[in-house]
Amino acid sequence: MWLTLLVAASLAEPSLSSCAWVRAENDSAGTGFVVGTDTRLLVTCRHVVADRKNVDVFFPWVRDGSLVTDRAEYLRNRSKLRELGLLVTGTVLKTSDEFDLALLALDSLPRGTRAVTFATEVPPPGTELCVIGNRLDLDTVWNVTRGPLRTSGQLRDGYFWRGKKLALNANALIAQFPTEEGDSGGPVFNPRGEVVGANCALRRACPLASVLISATDIRAFLRSPAEPAKPARPVPVAEALTRATVWVKPTATDVHLAGVLIEPDVVLTAARGLTAGGCVGIALPIREGDHWVSERDAYADPLGLYLQGVWRSGTVLARDTGRDLALVQLDSTPRALKPLPLAERVPAAGEALHALSHPSGLEFAWVYSSGSVRQRGNVALDIGERAPRVEVLVCQLPAQAGSPGGPVTNAAGELVGILSSREGAQQVGYAVTADEIRAFLDEARRNTPPTSLAGLLTRLEAVPRTQRVVWARALARQADAHRVAGRLADAQRQCEAAISLDAGCPDARLCRSRMLAAEPALAELDAAVEAGPFHRDVLLRRSALAREVKDFRKARGDAARVLDAFPADTDAREALALAYLGLGDDAKAATALGESVRADPARMKSVAGIILAHAAVLEQKFPDTPGTAANWLASALTGVQKGTRSPHRRTAIADALKAAGAAKDDATRLAQLRAWVDKER
Repeated sequence: MWLTLLVAASLAEPSLSSCAWVRAENDSAGTGFVVGTDTRLLVTCRHVVADRKNVDVFFPWVRDGSLVTDRAEYLRNRSKLRELGLLVTGTVLKTSDEFDLALLALDSLPRGTRAVTFATEVPPPGTELCVIGNRLDLDTVWNVTRGPLRTSGQLRDGYFWRGKKLALNANALIAQFPTEEGDSGGPVFNPRGEVVGANCALRRACPLASVLISATDIRAFLRSPAEPAKPARPVPVAEALTRATVWVKPTATDVHLAGVLIEPDVVLTAARGLTAGGCVGIALPIREGDHWVSERDAYADPLGLYLQGVWRSGTVLARDTGRDLALVQLDSTPRALKPLPLAERVPAAGEALHALSHPSGLEFAWVYSSGSVRQRGNVALDIGERAPRVEVLVCQLPAQAGSPGGPVTNAAGELVGILSSREGAQQVGYAVTADEIRAFLDEARRNTPPTSLAGLLTRLEAVPRTQRVVWARALARQADAHRVAGRLADAQRQCEAAISLDAGCPDARLCRSRMLAAEPALAELDAAVEAGPFHRDVLLRRSALAREVKDFRKARGDAARVLDAFPADTDAREALALAYLGLGDDAKAATALGESVRADPARMKSVAGIILAHAAVLEQKFPDTPGTAANWLASALTGVQKGTRSPHRRTAIADALKAAGAAKDDATRLAQLRAWVDKER
């Protein structure tokens, strides 16, 4: 018997010597790993042991010099395996829903069993990992699965098991593993053979996204003293991808794209959801200390990102639906990022690829993936029978789940493609090639000399249109000067001339709207929004006119569209608040006013005026119930208190609210609150 065990110890992979197959019969099954040989302790997932007190634990069996991998053989030979000490009983000592972990005490351990060694470094994205597991849909056990780390961070939402949440706020790693039920509890090893986490769950809404509970949390569960985990040296390609990738958020749509810097202030992305002349908001990756922040929650507050300096607005210079490409000019250069160079050579079938995007179905963004070129060919990326066929890389990559536009690089970190909106099943992705990107850029950059005949023709074709737009803007400026001077007939003639040259000329439409009553003025601005480029003043003017005609939803939409690109625009923020007040949503209005003060503390005077004006409306509407207006003032001040960045103002508001709360009646409370707000005005 001992000879057999010694053979097992010598032939099994070093990492396999610490692994076990855990079975809670007729309930669940998974994997585990030994964390102490003297103490005979084993860790697996809490959901693997279910509510059992005792479970069966199998260890690797070497028979006649070969590792037995047939699942059925283990189940047919239980008695023999117990005699060999390869099937033992595990007693559940404790479980944790917080970490989805369970600790087992084993009756015995086979000779040669080793305890795992935990990593003291947090692996960066791109690190090659492997996990040992026993997935139930395979006939084999001790299966080894390899793949890169995609991202890491806090698992804000956890995951459900039998109606309860597990691993809520756990420190998690996301790996590119095709794992399944039965792999849970499997140890995940880095290239040095150290355990970086335990395989625990799968995010099925995002292909190849296995959730690992980190070694940090496993140690916390074990209460094992250890040095704080420190980041490992970044993987060069993954680090280059992160430093070049942004999150593109078009206005007036729920579409969220990835994009890549190709120049210090120019982003290349997918065409989906974008229009030439449109405006987008762009989130940059956040750097905290020595790591990049990937949790989506950190990117949910555009104003906060702007105040941190990690938000930019961008103008769409050009788009090509056939190639599924768009070019975006940023309003300023993000200095912490570094553009990717465009590859000179298109990779061949079989060559390695690296990509980054923000796939849905995960709590994380800036998610890395790796794969290879399946083939290179001409494919239609756009929809419709007349869609042109363009050169693409047919990629073996996890689906990006609603986040096209991300960069695809070769092993040298050179840009070889942009992930398309088109995707297929079974890890089929499409990325337009660097040659197509080069051709698109030649046609899109009309302020640079062309490098091809197509680029020259595009510039020549654009000359009349460009010239008409320039002349129309000049006429619109003259028209507005006439309007301001009171020469309305001259202003009208100049506006008509401008619009005859460019039907969507926003400056001309805006000028004409200022000379009309609300409803015809709205029609002018509707035409400007529909036919012209994004124009902040047009949208805010239309929002104000929409409020006049009681179309508060339209007013809200226009203000929000401006804020999608310019979250610190206080005029738009206050227009949004007024729209919410018209809709009767005082709570959201109070929040919007607080955000205006948060963006610019000097806006308190303007905000105070809006607060008092609405209080006056409520007093007039409900003269017998002063508590209605007082409640609005209290709500608005609370919103300002949450938004303000001044500790002094926060304290002052808290004191004012406390004093008013002690008032003898609503009328006195209203008077006190009104007086405090009036001082700020």
